Amino acid sequence: MKLVNYLILRITLYFTIIMLLWSGVYLWLQMHEIYDGIDEGLTNLKQEFVVKANTYEGFVENMEKFQPINLRVTEIPFSEATLIVEHFKTDRVYFPTELEDEEVRMLTSAFYCVLNGKYYKIQFFTSTVETNDMIKNILYLTLGLWIALIITLIIVSKIIISRSNKPFYKLLGELKRFRLDKSKGIVTHETKVAEYRQLNDAVNELISKNINVFTEQKEFIENSSHELQTPLAVAIAKLELMTEKYQNDESLALELVELTSILNRMKRLNTSLLLLSKIKNSQFTDLQRVDLGDELQKSLDELSDFIDYKKINVVFDHQKTIEKEMNADLARILFTNLLKNAIAHNEHGGEIKITAALNRITIYNTGIKPIENVFTRYNKTTGTSGLGLSIVKSIADLYKIEVGYRFERDRHVFSLIF
Repeated sequence: MKLVNYLILRITLYFTIIMLLWSGVYLWLQMHEIYDGIDEGLTNLKQEFVVKANTYEGFVENMEKFQPINLRVTEIPFSEATLIVEHFKTDRVYFPTELEDEEVRMLTSAFYCVLNGKYYKIQFFTSTVETNDMIKNILYLTLGLWIALIITLIIVSKIIISRSNKPFYKLLGELKRFRLDKSKGIVTHETKVAEYRQLNDAVNELISKNINVFTEQKEFIENSSHELQTPLAVAIAKLELMTEKYQNDESLALELVELTSILNRMKRLNTSLLLLSKIKNSQFTDLQRVDLGDELQKSLDELSDFIDYKKINVVFDHQKTIEKEMNADLARILFTNLLKNAIAHNEHGGEIKITAALNRITIYNTGIKPIENVFTRYNKTTGTSGLGLSIVKSIADLYKIEVGYRFERDRHVFSLIF
C-alpha cells in the first residue's frame, strides 16, 4: 500500500470515529434542547392554569368537565396528591381526530385549589415531532454531511500529502536509479519539511560512505588478484621448466608436477574468487538480450574435448528461443560451470540431456550418488576449486533466476527458471 493511501485510510478511519462520537453527542444535545423548550412552555401553561384556578370560581370544575384537548384535570385525595412529584415525560396519547396515538410531551403535577379546598392532578401535553422520525432525519442529514466531509477530506488530504511527499518520492526515484559502481552520489531536492531535509542528509552521507567502501574494496580485490596472478604464473612457469629439466629424476619430477597442480588450483581459485566478488558487487553492468540457447551451444562447443574424452552422449532439445536481459559473459559462465559440473559428475560413457522450452532450461546427467550442499562454497568432490556451482548461484540470484537441484533415477537434474 502506498504511503499516501495508508495515511488517507488512517485519517479517514479516525475522522469517522470522531464523527460518530460527535454525532451521538450532537443528537443528544439536540433532543435535550428541543425537550427543554417544550418543557418550559408546559411549565408556563401550568403556572397560568394554577393562577386562574385560584382566581375564578368554577374554572377548575369546567376544565374537569370538558377536558380540553391538551389538558387533563382529575380530582384526587390529599394522600394521593402528596405522592405526585412534578415531572416531564414523553408519552403517547390517542387523538380522535387523527384516529391514532400521537407522541406528546407531558407534564404531570398536582395542586391545591384555594377557592374550593380540593386537590387535583393535572396533566398538560403538547404534540411533538416523532422521536424516531427526528432521529432518522438527523441521521440522514448527518450521514450526508459525513459523506461530503469524507470525500472532501480524501481529496484535500491526497493533494496535500502528495505535494508534501514529493521530495520523498523524488529521493526514492533517485535511489532506484542509483548504481553503486557508476555513480558519485544522488541529487536531492530542496524541501521545507525538516524531516525530509534530515533524510536527504542521512542518505547522502550513507551513500558517500558506501561509495568509498565499494571503491576501496573493488581496488583491493583487483590489486590483490593481479598481484597474486603474476607470481603464481611465474612460479608455475619455473616449475614446468624444472619438471622438464629433472624429468629423469622420477621422484623429483612427480613432486614438481604435484606442486604445479597445487599452484594451478590456487590460480583457478583466485580467478573464481575475483569473479564471485565482481558478481556480488554488481560490476557486470553491460546488459543485453541474450539468446540462452545459443550460449548453451557455445558452452557445449568449448567443452567438446572433455565431453569426447569421457565419451559422453549429449542430447540438446532446443524447442524454443529463450531470451534474458543479462550480461552475455555471465550467461556463458553460468552455462559453462553447469556443464563442467555435469561432465565432472558423470560416468564414462554416460549421458547429458538438455531441454530448453518456454522459460525453463533443465540439464540432466547420469550419476551414481547425489551431490550434498550443492551450492555451498568449497564443496569440492572432483578436485576442482569448489566454487563453480556457487558462482552459478550468485549469477542466478543477481538476475532473479530460480535455480534448483535434485537427484532422481540415477540422474543429476539442474533446472533454471527464468
